[in-house]
Amino acid sequence: MNPLVEWEACALQVAAEFGVLGTVEAWAGGRAVELGHTRQRWVLGVLLVEAGCPVTVDQLIDRVWGEKPPQRAANALYSYLSRLRRATGARIRREPGGYLLTVDAQTVDLHRFRRLMTLARVEPDRAAADLIGQALSLWRGDPFTGLDTPWANATRHTLLGERCAAELDRNDVLLRLGRHGELLPVLSAAVAEHPLDERLAGQAMLALYRCGRQADADEQYRQIRHRLAEELGSDPGPALRRLHEQIIAADPSLAAPAGDAPRPAATVNVPAQLPADVRAFTGRTDELAALDHLLTATGGEEPPLTVALLSGTAGVGKSALAVRWAHRVRDAFPDGQLYVNLRGYDAEQPVAVADALAGFLTALGVPGPEIPPGADERAARFRSELTGRRMLVLLDNASSVEQVRSLLPGSGSCLVLVTSRDSLPALVAVHGAERIMLDLLPLPDAVALLRRLIGARVDREPAAAARLAAACARLQQALRIAAELAAERADVPLAELVTELSDHRVRLDLLDAGGDPHAEVRAVFSWSYQNLPAGAARAFRLLGLHPGETAHVDAVAALTGTGAGEARRLLGTLARASLVQAGRGSRYGMHDLLRAYAAELAAGHDPEADRRAALTRLFDHYLAGAVAAMGAEPDAARAWIEAERPNLAAVCTYGAAHGWQRHTIALAATLFPYLDAGGPVAEAATVTASAVSAARAIDDREAQARALSHLGRLHRRQGRLPEAAATYRQALILYAGLSAHAAEAVVLRNLGSVDWRLGDYRQAAEHYEQAWTLFRQLGDDAGQADALVRLGLIDARLGEPAEAAQRFESALERYAAIGDRFSEAYVLSLLARLPDRADLLDRAATDLERSLAAVRGSGDRTAEAYALTDLAGVQARRGRFAEAAGHLRRALVLHRRIGDRASEAEALNDLGQVLRAAGDAAEARVQHGQALALAEEIGDRYEQARAHDGLEDADQARRLFAELRVPAGGQVRRTPSIHSTVTGRSRARA
Repeated sequence: MNPLVEWEACALQVAAEFGVLGTVEAWAGGRAVELGHTRQRWVLGVLLVEAGCPVTVDQLIDRVWGEKPPQRAANALYSYLSRLRRATGARIRREPGGYLLTVDAQTVDLHRFRRLMTLARVEPDRAAADLIGQALSLWRGDPFTGLDTPWANATRHTLLGERCAAELDRNDVLLRLGRHGELLPVLSAAVAEHPLDERLAGQAMLALYRCGRQADADEQYRQIRHRLAEELGSDPGPALRRLHEQIIAADPSLAAPAGDAPRPAATVNVPAQLPADVRAFTGRTDELAALDHLLTATGGEEPPLTVALLSGTAGVGKSALAVRWAHRVRDAFPDGQLYVNLRGYDAEQPVAVADALAGFLTALGVPGPEIPPGADERAARFRSELTGRRMLVLLDNASSVEQVRSLLPGSGSCLVLVTSRDSLPALVAVHGAERIMLDLLPLPDAVALLRRLIGARVDREPAAAARLAAACARLQQALRIAAELAAERADVPLAELVTELSDHRVRLDLLDAGGDPHAEVRAVFSWSYQNLPAGAARAFRLLGLHPGETAHVDAVAALTGTGAGEARRLLGTLARASLVQAGRGSRYGMHDLLRAYAAELAAGHDPEADRRAALTRLFDHYLAGAVAAMGAEPDAARAWIEAERPNLAAVCTYGAAHGWQRHTIALAATLFPYLDAGGPVAEAATVTASAVSAARAIDDREAQARALSHLGRLHRRQGRLPEAAATYRQALILYAGLSAHAAEAVVLRNLGSVDWRLGDYRQAAEHYEQAWTLFRQLGDDAGQADALVRLGLIDARLGEPAEAAQRFESALERYAAIGDRFSEAYVLSLLARLPDRADLLDRAATDLERSLAAVRGSGDRTAEAYALTDLAGVQARRGRFAEAAGHLRRALVLHRRIGDRASEAEALNDLGQVLRAAGDAAEARVQHGQALALAEEIGDRYEQARAHDGLEDADQARRLFAELRVPAGGQVRRTPSIHSTVTGRSRARA
């Protein structure tokens, strides 16, 4: 039979089922039908959604290609339809109204889903639960993923809404059936994903209450009330408020229905963060028994927290043992398992305690905006979240007790398992940890591990296998690498491989203190390296020079001086040899021991000139990428910089210290606008400080002054006001020597902003006036306007509104003349908040709304936070306190993400005053209390005075206002400053 005819005969099978609730698919006889490329599948998907209804050619083109169809879209469409007919056997015919797919609706998962849900809503609960379960099981993912057309986006949104409604209906049915215990883990995960859904929150509250967790149900209500107020400026609806009242009152009507015994809780634990169990785990019988002993119940009603510490040299198998045991006993921890690799022995980037806590809180269902900013506050919230829960916490690769201490729960119902190369005596002495020391695998166990990994060759060459185990120092990590290499060279006797391995005498130190004579990992690594082709071997060596933790294929191409395709091929070779690990987004990483080994090889094999050339190419790549990103669309810029941000910071730090000062200076200057606009400020400060160091090293006074000016701004935003002042003064001296008067004016203005924060208004005014004089001499209208605004803010704060108004109006004229609408809106809002200028409030609000939309579109989070705060001041003055509070809460979220602590203190006081004006005195005190703590920490005396005033500490407030020479009359709590006077933030033009 002709092969083409045979293929067509096989393809002309009628597909029995079709799917659009996920990727577009078809099945015949239980096997998937090949539907061709993605866009062809989407054509079928459109017809399946509209099964039984004609779809015109224009509609098909619009739905599949959107606004940019190819020139011959109609021809392509005809070709797709012809292929789909052959592949599926479906009846797709041309009619006057368009193309019509004739198919039994119940063979399409979407229409079957809708039919099942229609039946479920009229059936009794038990039958309905089964029908809804069948309907939801049809979903395989998001529909039309990857198709970005208006029709696809709208259809996807509609279908996902139908799925969400089905899930909510199922929850109600299961609650009516008394299956709240089974439902609770599902509801907890759903609430974390949809924190503003009141119906979902009510279901979770009822399930918690019926599980005997009344306090948690109350906390669930408090959380959604807080989120609704923060995100939407609204309160929970009457139904949710009524349910909360019933829960507080323990209303008997909320009890589970009689006669419907609850099912046991679901076997899937949430969270379940354990890594995959270890393949071919061997030995460690005594250590596993010792760990099992920790589960033995102790006497007493409140058992102490159980902490186990697995210690031993690198590669001995601590993590493998911890993961294996954790999987064995996971059923003993029904509330879930948490895991973090602390990377304590990565010299450059161990996991910060605050970041580890943020990850845990997220896994526990705490929404991002509710995660506290500081490590201590996060640790307290973490302990609160774990109270009463039976959970296992695995802290892998800790280097010190400081990395662990804040990650310990406060509840004896939890167990913590820590792995470390260090013996961590403080963890044992202070926290009562049970230490289990891991020695090298006994020789029989090491050989047994090789047998499980290699197979019968071990039994054929027992002596060689024993020597191989000894050569690997009986380290589990080395044994696994050796076994993989031996398996790849199945035709080579083990004895020959052992001889090759024994030729390498030098050992790679695995411990920080002096090395371990038993650790022969370098020999195993070298064995793997020796089998690489020359190009891959060179790529491996050069990767050891990369200062970051992971590298994109394009960066590897630059490092190796190859094209992206060749770099990808080389990385594939290295990945197969287990010398690099492939990650998401075409990124590759290397274990720290491998990185050290690769760098050592590079130093020994590649001339210094070649190594420097490779790193220069790499740094050129990152600099060019940063420049290109900053000139791209905001979304594209954010995507590239966020993906590469750890590497960019590492390049700046490394370059400053190792002779690439020009790259550091240029890269830091390029990144500054992005990091300043979006944060985090702390990382921006690290990058900028490296630029200062680099400029000093090569005596580039202009670059040093510029970097110092940037660093001063970052210090000021962090609340490090003395450091900011000192840094600005250094920049000022340098700019004066360079006769760079424009830059000198900017630094003077910014130095005045530090004085403003410190409450030294006389000194602030002097610096602002000096800046204004320089701007005037330079003919810089924008600079003059900016200085006038700042001087006007001082006038307003010191109780001279007429003088302030005169300066603001003069600045407003200049901004209008140069077309700076953003600054114009800001100054107009300042004028509107002065006494007797309420006539400008409506115009100011309109202009600020326009500014807010513009900065949101640009992705400038700093400018967005400022615009929100300005708009809040205007809305509060108009009496719209709910709107003002909503804007301020959003601004606070942004300030905290960015790390702008000075603006955070001001916004907290603003929010407190708005809440008090709205009648919520208790919540107002909370905000003022937070503002006071922060203002005292950073030394902002004016915000301290405002906080004391809000906390009704009149004597302390008057004393501080008097020291600042600020009239207290406009600041008393009955006349909140945010809507009666100008608080005024001190902005800086980059």
